[in-house]
Amino acid sequence: MVTTVQIAGMSLTAVLLAKLLERYAAEQALLLTLLLGTLLTGAGVLALMPVINQIDVLMEHAGLSASETASIGKAIGICCVTQLAADVCKDAGASALATGVLLTGKAALLLLILPLIEPLLSLMQEVIDCVS
Repeated sequence: MVTTVQIAGMSLTAVLLAKLLERYAAEQALLLTLLLGTLLTGAGVLALMPVINQIDVLMEHAGLSASETASIGKAIGICCVTQLAADVCKDAGASALATGVLLTGKAALLLLILPLIEPLLSLMQEVIDCVS
């Protein structure tokens, strides 16, 4: 398992290498940053697997279906990938592109939660009808 100290050491080493490469080969420096960011995101997900498994158990006890639990996992994945891509775009000097990536990620999240919101909206409608 990758420890926090190992992640910090890899990150600092990659930043130093990227800064050295930036003078002579900016594209390779950006690729190094992207590669390490992807690897660190993967390491972070692997480190969180026990927590994710525990959340799955708690959601099953709460009565959530497997598809609802999967949607929550997908949402977390969309957030991580979108943030990583936006940060790489910002590092490359393309802040407008980073904003577009973030907007696309938010749109993907909205599309993902629509099926989850429908039962809630139906329940709210029933409550309003009972009160009226």
